[in-house]
Amino acid sequence: MTGRTSILGGAFLLTVTNLFLRLISILFNVYLSDQIGAAGLGLLQLISTVSIFAALVGSSGVRVAAMFLSAEEFGRRRLGGVRAAMSCCLTYGTIISSLVGVATWFLADYFAASWLGDTRAALSIRCMGLFLPFSCLCGIMTGYFTACSRIRQLVVIEIAERLLSMALTVFLLLYWAKGDLERSCCGILLGSSLGATADFFLLYRMYRKDMKEVKTDKSLHMGSRLLRLCIPLALNDYLRSGLNTAEQLLIPYGLARYGGSTEQAMADYGTIHAMVFPILMFPAAVLYALSDLLVPELSRANAMGRKLRIVDLTDKCLRLCMLFASGVAGFLFVSANELGLRIYGSADAGRYLKIFAPMVLMLYLDAIVDGMLKGLAEQVSCVRYNTLTSAMDVLFLFLLLPRYGIAAYIFSFLVTHAVNLWLSLRRLLLVSRHRFKLREFCKPLLCLLFSVLLSTLFPYRAAKGIIFLLLLTASFMISDALLPRDRAWLSRVLHNSMNAVPKKNLLNKKNNHISIDK
Repeated sequence: MTGRTSILGGAFLLTVTNLFLRLISILFNVYLSDQIGAAGLGLLQLISTVSIFAALVGSSGVRVAAMFLSAEEFGRRRLGGVRAAMSCCLTYGTIISSLVGVATWFLADYFAASWLGDTRAALSIRCMGLFLPFSCLCGIMTGYFTACSRIRQLVVIEIAERLLSMALTVFLLLYWAKGDLERSCCGILLGSSLGATADFFLLYRMYRKDMKEVKTDKSLHMGSRLLRLCIPLALNDYLRSGLNTAEQLLIPYGLARYGGSTEQAMADYGTIHAMVFPILMFPAAVLYALSDLLVPELSRANAMGRKLRIVDLTDKCLRLCMLFASGVAGFLFVSANELGLRIYGSADAGRYLKIFAPMVLMLYLDAIVDGMLKGLAEQVSCVRYNTLTSAMDVLFLFLLLPRYGIAAYIFSFLVTHAVNLWLSLRRLLLVSRHRFKLREFCKPLLCLLFSVLLSTLFPYRAAKGIIFLLLLTASFMISDALLPRDRAWLSRVLHNSMNAVPKKNLLNKKNNHISIDK
């Protein structure tokens, strides 16, 4: 194996990669819009709803399970257990995704006509069903490589896969579709599917090379462990997907019954989802990458009995997440009007961005807490909390939306996310045995309030965000909200991430033991 990447270093690499791939995707979408037009993009968006649903059912939580079980066996230094875990995950993933793929193939005409209302989508759905198993199995392999912290390899392969998918898509559009809308949509989906298939075979080949001399340990009852993980994860995905669908159906229903202007209420809702949320969650890319990496890291530490490591990670992630979220929340709050006008030319977008900006504190913290809970084998708790708060959301929207319109949506969003965070954080502190001090929350909040108040007095609106960040950084330093040891650690991680680490042989196949950097 190549050298492992530190947690924050891996998150940094994944974030940079995701932002780079997003930029490539935006530029590629411009090309696609020229090739298939607005009607084609609309049809493609409809097809993606079926594709996302099929991928959700086809994976059924097995990616996270593969990541968790592999990391746990790595932590216990049992390569035979890692191979047993991956064999079970690949078998499970192949069976479930194949069944879903076959069902999608035969129900393609029904989905196209009844769900999407456009029979031209049938060819694309059928193509998606054919390659669905490879996409799901690719997710399992990325779970394995994340578990053993081989982030650099994943980054290189993901970029190569995206570029290959784009090249194949362009070839199919030019030489096969030739302007036909039905074939064009299928060509775009086929290019993406072929890229994922190539990604899977490359990752699988590397995995087989790792496990070439390792024998599967059949005494670990890996099948039952896998099901204990996958069933709650799958139920969580299904329940949240169903409740989210119910929520999306309730919103137009509730707004239609609202006593005010239904058209204006729907416009406000569209502004929030299409304009405000993309800005609000754009900086969270680093947190979602970090959350993904915390799952194998904590499960590995838990398997090795490293309680102090768990407490240290919990403390460090909660404190630094609060600092990061405070910076983003304050910047968006003081710059909301300017961002709304500059990006969208919409004063309404700026107004709603200012309303939602303070919620960044709980949204970002919840993302980190969720990843840590999954790493500590608390998937069932996540299912309970997510189901409860999603049901609360549906109930609030059903009762309040017809009376209060878009204000009820904002209220429901705030209350349900706050309850979810409180339940999840309480559970995390309990299972990690970490006593988080109240002042660790209060310091960033006081610095945030102080910096926001001073920056709002600055007369030049365009520079308020920069002034806020400078004031907040100074406040963190003076108040010791950002400790000297944290600054040194962050500096070291950034330096290591920017410089390649020499390759090390971390896989000692003799006696099936693993040598892991401390």
